[in-house]
Amino acid sequence: MAIKAPSAKVTAARGRRAAGAADRDVRWEWYLKNVVDKVQLTMKARTSLAANFLRDKVVQNISRPVTKGTGPRGGRVVTDRSKPGEFPKAETTLLMKSIFAETRSDGSGGCDGYVGTVLNYGVILELRRSRSFLVRTLNDQTETIKRILTGPMKV
Repeated sequence: MAIKAPSAKVTAARGRRAAGAADRDVRWEWYLKNVVDKVQLTMKARTSLAANFLRDKVVQNISRPVTKGTGPRGGRVVTDRSKPGEFPKAETTLLMKSIFAETRSDGSGGCDGYVGTVLNYGVILELRRSRSFLVRTLNDQTETIKRILTGPMKV
C-alpha cells in the first residue's frame, strides 16, 4: 500500500497553522525544581511519620508495669521486673516519657529520622542489660517502616 501525499487543502492548512505558530507566544517551562522540592517535602514528612510511628511502638513495648506483691511468707514486697531478653517494664514511666523522635535535614536534600532516649539508664538497658527496646522494636517494625518510606508518592 503506497503512502499518498496530502491533498493541496491539507498542505495549505498545515502551512497556515505553522505560520500562525510563529506569531503566538510559546513558552517552555521546566518544573524540575518544583518537583524536587515536593519530593523532598514528601520524604521529610514520611521520615517524620516513620520516626513517630517507631517512637509510639517503643513506648507501647515498654509500657508494661512492674508488678508488686508480698512474698510467700508475707511482709516483704516483691517486685517482678523485666528479665533479660524482655522489654523493660515501667516502674516510674520516666523512660517512656523520655523517648523522642526527631527528623533532621542532612544538608544534601535528604533527611534522617532519630528515635531514642536521653536517659543514661535507657542506654544501659539497651546495650548492657540485654533488655533491648529500641533496636528490637526497629527490627520488629522494619516492614511497616519500609512501606511508609517507599509507598506511592503523589507529586
